[in-house]
Amino acid sequence: MIRKLWLLAIVFSFTKGYGQRSADLYQVDALEKIFKERAYFPPLQDDTIRAAAGETASIQLVLRANRPVRGLSSRAVCLPGNASKLTAKTGWVTYVPVGRSYTPASKDLLRSVSGYFPDPIVDDTLLTLAQGEINPLWVSIPIPATTAAGIYKIQVSVNGLVNGKKERFLRTVPVKVYPVKVPETSLWISNWSAHFSPVSLELLNKGNKVTLYSPLYWQLLKVHADIMAAHNQNVHRIYAAWNTKYTLQNGKYTFDFANFDKEAELFERAGALKRIEGGHLAWRSGAWDDPFFVEVPLEDNEATRKLKPGPNPSAYLYGMRSVLLPVTDARAQNFLDQFLPALKAHLAQKGWLEKYIQHISDEPTAKNAPSYVAISSYVKKYLPGVKIMDAVLTSKELKDGIDVWVPVLDVFHKDYTFYQELQKSGKEVWFYTCVGPRGNYANRFIEQPLIQTRYLHWINYKYGATGYLHWGLNYWGGRDPLRDDASRDRGKLPAGDANIVYPGYKKLYTSIRFEAMRDGIYDYELLKMMEKKDAARAKGFVNDLIMNFNAYDNSIRYFRKIRKQLLEALAM
Repeated sequence: MIRKLWLLAIVFSFTKGYGQRSADLYQVDALEKIFKERAYFPPLQDDTIRAAAGETASIQLVLRANRPVRGLSSRAVCLPGNASKLTAKTGWVTYVPVGRSYTPASKDLLRSVSGYFPDPIVDDTLLTLAQGEINPLWVSIPIPATTAAGIYKIQVSVNGLVNGKKERFLRTVPVKVYPVKVPETSLWISNWSAHFSPVSLELLNKGNKVTLYSPLYWQLLKVHADIMAAHNQNVHRIYAAWNTKYTLQNGKYTFDFANFDKEAELFERAGALKRIEGGHLAWRSGAWDDPFFVEVPLEDNEATRKLKPGPNPSAYLYGMRSVLLPVTDARAQNFLDQFLPALKAHLAQKGWLEKYIQHISDEPTAKNAPSYVAISSYVKKYLPGVKIMDAVLTSKELKDGIDVWVPVLDVFHKDYTFYQELQKSGKEVWFYTCVGPRGNYANRFIEQPLIQTRYLHWINYKYGATGYLHWGLNYWGGRDPLRDDASRDRGKLPAGDANIVYPGYKKLYTSIRFEAMRDGIYDYELLKMMEKKDAARAKGFVNDLIMNFNAYDNSIRYFRKIRKQLLEALAM
């Protein structure tokens, strides 16, 4: 009888919730995308985070509420015990809805029952979870280059209210710092910012207008520079033609480069300007394969209003009008004949000429390649030694027009022999991803495994591409990108193609994809270090994971094994 009563007491206590923690904190790999419907979190075989000095380490935990919990906040500290001490920052991983899946789909495409995918990392929000709900927590630990080797214990605490009472949930994660120092990153990285777009900056100002070149404009631009520098973005696109104040009288231009200088200096101070990527000088005159026309500032009058308008958003500030004209037009040549020498002289005066590269126009095709090459040749007359750079959708037709080649990844794959020959001749070769390639190619789409975003820079190493470009840092499609459909233009572009950061009030939120991209850039540097020590072994590490341009080993556990071996080899 006593035994039966004892068993009944146990059953009663569990049905009332006694003996059960109000919430559990699980550690999961930072390369896993955790969906809301996930219920099982097995212990990690190896819970140690491994990093070199100079990197940023990432920890991902998952909080599961066994009872309703409100007002959840988080904090991470480095426990005493080492000569050095690390700092840590936490943020909740939040979810964005994804519209229709892109096609052709990757064989590795991830599926979500709810249609919501984890991506933004929000560091200023209190979370509420219903009973049974889960939510990932992200911890970033910048490791200074001077950090002593050793194991550092990061204690993560989550505080919340359960039935109105404060409760605290703890997890301690070891971070092993190897006696390896990552040098300043050398891989050229550019994510184009849409800060010239009114919508982009308004979203950082609660939807309110931000006047071009106002104090608030520069304050918000610094927000962009800081997050880009923190994620190893070291090439910034600045439109010299857009940031210049013009006057035109009797065919003679004057040029004021003050706003160009202010933007460049802002990014330079932030540490995100190893190279200046001069914005495009020309645009399509009509349809996709139509010839390129030069963008020219002219006086705003009845005659110029009949010409095809250019996209310059600042020309109106100075009573000018931006128009598109063929390079053979005398007005286009008059502008280029004065603007390009003035730009060159100014860059030289500022000490920027050696780091300046110039765009002509974006994604030339085989059909409009002749107009591209004609404009490029004209520019080269006045900017000798300045490299011409562009993202390209074709190869041999542009051979005489480009110095820094940036083919889309599948074109790089298809024409790899051509690009190998360019590299042998001293040309720079990067690659880019955009709306494509799709299928099984690595990209930064939200529906792909996170490891494939990191693998982009292993592909850089394997195929000798010294840079990576993407068009979409922050081209948000909706008025609330943290809650709107993540597929810009209602599914026309794959989710995550148009942005890799999210807007807050006078701040930008990172994403798990941006963190993975940054970590891949560090991987590239470790592989370059390994190459100097043992080139064959560096090649072996890459070949273990990257079989081809569009074939990879996506096992997170195997990736961690290879990266551990890489760090150990460098530490010897």
